[in-house]
Amino acid sequence: MDPQPLYPLSPYLYMQFMEPLGTTDGSVEAAWDHRRKDWREDVVAATQELSPTMIRWGGIFSDYYRWREGGGARERRPFMRNLLWGGWESNQVGTAEFVSLCRRVGAEPLIAVNFESDGRRQFMEADGSVRTAGAEEAAAWVAYCNQPNHPERVAHGNLEPFNVRFCQIGNETSYDPNGFDLVTAARKTAEFARAMRRPIRPSS
Repeated sequence: MDPQPLYPLSPYLYMQFMEPLGTTDGSVEAAWDHRRKDWREDVVAATQELSPTMIRWGGIFSDYYRWREGGGARERRPFMRNLLWGGWESNQVGTAEFVSLCRRVGAEPLIAVNFESDGRRQFMEADGSVRTAGAEEAAAWVAYCNQPNHPERVAHGNLEPFNVRFCQIGNETSYDPNGFDLVTAARKTAEFARAMRRPIRPSS
């Protein structure tokens, strides 16, 4: 049998997945050196050796992740409860830190946005905090990443755009009978896509 593929394969097929997994050893918290305020060097070295072409941020964590909590001054970032995997996340790893890891290892970042909690009500609110987010919040995240001179990103000390080219709408949408049905998922996906594809204009 000829081992050559019949069709061209996307280079992004060889990707890795990053999701905060609560108190487990595989969590993002475990890969972050809180004393140095940077990624652990052994984690960076291991990832470089694996050479992923893309790293995905999200998973079911995106069902209750509010991206603004992972930005700005570290001492002001709120802790959040990991509603599925358990434990608490410090939000010391946010957009800037995730993108920095991707750039250091030569991988494209893929961000999974909060897709109204994929319709799963158990993730929409916790501890008196709204954990679900709609199309406008997803569009704001895209602008934060890519808009030149974005005031919020600049205020966080990141003058240049992150140039995130790939986003994913939700996680495992419609797989869960407690989440969106197929028709609702399709309608809302179109809504999110329209919002997230709005032209990016430089801030004055």
